[in-house]
Amino acid sequence: MPATFPLLSSGAVAQYPTAVVTGQNVQAIRFLDGSDQRYLQQGRQFRSWQIKLNLLNEAEIARLEAFFVAQQGDYLTFNFPDPFSGAMVPNCRLGAPGMESAYVGVDTGETSLWVIETNG
Repeated sequence: MPATFPLLSSGAVAQYPTAVVTGQNVQAIRFLDGSDQRYLQQGRQFRSWQIKLNLLNEAEIARLEAFFVAQQGDYLTFNFPDPFSGAMVPNCRLGAPGMESAYVGVDTGETSLWVIETNG
């Protein structure tokens, strides 16, 4: 069973503002005459969420860092609770192979990451 993205101590997934982007993968073939042909690689649009987290306590940062290690960066898929609808979105991955978190004060940290919906 896939893991689930950790919640903050408030029960929320993200803090506002949270950006969500939708898009489709397109393959482009360029020909010798300079023209190109493009086609969709999948039939539906996928979402990506930018999760910016500020004023996290040490337990929340530790939970996110442990989740990142358990997911092996952007390698494994997990379930992600959509911050807007609350619906569980399966087959998500983290958007980068590395994670940067900053400790900005006593028991205060911040991080930012992307969650990307995939086919699996």
